[in-house]
Amino acid sequence: MGMFDTIYLDKEYTCPICGRKIKSIQTKEFENILENYYVKDCIAHSEDIRIIRDELFCDNCLKSTGDNIYIVVNRGILVGTAESLEEAKKLSNDLNLEKLILWYHDLYQRHIEERKEKDSYRRFLDDLHEWYGERLYEKPEDSIAKCIWLIRNLKHLKGALNPVESIERFITYKKMRDVLYETT
Repeated sequence: MGMFDTIYLDKEYTCPICGRKIKSIQTKEFENILENYYVKDCIAHSEDIRIIRDELFCDNCLKSTGDNIYIVVNRGILVGTAESLEEAKKLSNDLNLEKLILWYHDLYQRHIEERKEKDSYRRFLDDLHEWYGERLYEKPEDSIAKCIWLIRNLKHLKGALNPVESIERFITYKKMRDVLYETT
């Protein structure tokens, strides 16, 4: 069995059976990586231009609505979803160079943020390995102060009873930081 990617719809649909809102659909049309995609996301290769018809399914009542939804991909970017093939073709044809460039800037900014996030996890894992592998936690305080490369993650490592506690501290810090950034 393949893996489904989740496509978050640019507008909500109402299930005619149970009345709940349908905010996403799942499809096997793209890479098998269990990814979540939103409008303006890079979803495929840049030469990929297509309209995919899929069945609208309600996750609440676990039934098909009997309606189709059309997923529009142009130049590898999820342009949106439509209720009819004609509407989907119009959506695909409306993607112009100006819109593509504006979307590219958003994609690139998100790429940079994701790369920074990935690098912070890599640095933490490297520091965690060194802290416990080299048994730095047993060394005197003044020798730890010389480990300047640990400065970003020392607060997660120092005083932790074991690697798992260090990981929990790091993850909690990340979650708290994300919540603070969301509120500003």
